[in-house]
Amino acid sequence: MLKSALVILLVTLPALVHADGTISGWVRKHGNIYPLHPVAIEVLDPLTGAAVPGLRTVNNPDGTYELSGIPEGNYKLYFDAFGESRKYIDELSGDFQCDNGDCNRAKLGTVVNIDSGINTANSNLLEGAMLKGTVTDMSNRPLPGVTIQFYDLNGQPYCCTRQTGADGKWERPVSIFSTFHALARFTEPSGYQPQAYNQVPCSGCDVGATSNPIYVETGKGGIDFKLPFIQAPADIEREAVDSQKFSGSWFVPDRSGEGFIIEILDREGPNGEEQAVVVFWFTYTPDGRQAWMVGNGGINGGVAEVEFEMTEGATFGADFDPQDVSRKTWGSIRFDFLNCSRAQAEYAGEYGSGQLTLTRLTAIHGLGCDDATDVVVSGNPAVSGAWFNPSRSGEGFIVETVDETRVLAYWFTYDSEGRQMWLLGLGDLNDELKANIPMQSTFGGHFGDAFHEEDVILEDWGNVTFQFGECDDASYTWEAPAPFHTGGYELIRLTALKNISC
Repeated sequence: MLKSALVILLVTLPALVHADGTISGWVRKHGNIYPLHPVAIEVLDPLTGAAVPGLRTVNNPDGTYELSGIPEGNYKLYFDAFGESRKYIDELSGDFQCDNGDCNRAKLGTVVNIDSGINTANSNLLEGAMLKGTVTDMSNRPLPGVTIQFYDLNGQPYCCTRQTGADGKWERPVSIFSTFHALARFTEPSGYQPQAYNQVPCSGCDVGATSNPIYVETGKGGIDFKLPFIQAPADIEREAVDSQKFSGSWFVPDRSGEGFIIEILDREGPNGEEQAVVVFWFTYTPDGRQAWMVGNGGINGGVAEVEFEMTEGATFGADFDPQDVSRKTWGSIRFDFLNCSRAQAEYAGEYGSGQLTLTRLTAIHGLGCDDATDVVVSGNPAVSGAWFNPSRSGEGFIVETVDETRVLAYWFTYDSEGRQMWLLGLGDLNDELKANIPMQSTFGGHFGDAFHEEDVILEDWGNVTFQFGECDDASYTWEAPAPFHTGGYELIRLTALKNISC
């Protein structure tokens, strides 16, 4: 009896074991009999849309394919055009177009039942146009990791997104003779505003109503985006600030050893702006030497645009000859003052481009954030501004009164080999408007992303003594070790700051 039962079990057991199936077919260009190659065929889990491991093949040059060893069950198939065929639109089983960016493969596409026999699935992939583009900032610096989102004419998200690579470039195949909208944005919070196709900032806007539609036809070219630097971080409330309060020194807290001196002048800007502005940038060259730039521009509504110039060639001290000073355009910078103590800066120039979040370091005494808005200060603060000797054009000083008795001085000059050099120091200003200031120099810094504040080394340089006169005249002497020795010259005022009176 037991033997008979075992025989029956052994006979019936094979019927309970599911055999693997095979699927085969061809992939052609839509609307004709010509094969399309290469195309990858993937088997997907119908519930998750994820690829089933090991069940993928690439078709033959004649367009045919065969994929064996598929357990019986329900699946979806995915036809992925790639390589030289990338302009063809990917397809899910059931002739459902599905760009390989991020379409919902679990929700879309037809479920295919694979049994133990030979199953057939053919595909005609639709030819599209390869839409390409680049995303940069306003200074033409490539921005990686930016998402390109597509929308239909009603402004609803439309399959599928793309992300820019390290070079800021993206591409995606799209159907010819289709129309849609596009938007470039970072998926994570960043310092850049989302931008619609027609270069309109579009943070939370109605894309369908704001953006220009894109009409795709054969040979459609690139679609480029320039993302503007965001005007204010989400956690900082923009404040209206009278422009004279922006005068002072600014820096990035984790980049101590370089910074900006901003002067809001007592006149309108060169292009009719509310106020003229002069900016001095003390920094370093890419190869690690001290560098400084000076720029002129205007400010409107808390936004300043400045064009920078750079010099070289002169020699320190008695050997200085203004004829040796060589001037060249360096680049530009845009300041967006968020409040009295915070600003965003975006720059582009000979050494590169980038963005900085600046914090106030000093303010002119009497014109600080907590001082009255319409006050006009006089007395010691009147020594603040830029000073130079007309016979030594190409070098000079910036002086700031940081409180009633102390002054901060910057000296922009050259070393004994004609290279730019800058010095800075803090000292006391007495009742006779005389100040003796110990000056320091720096070395070790590098420009831009290569800057690390731990690399910057301060060293004592010597002393500078200022004697200020009534309003627009002054003199200075210096004493320092070789090769700088001693000397001194007369000075006249170069800049008059807004809301400061002699």
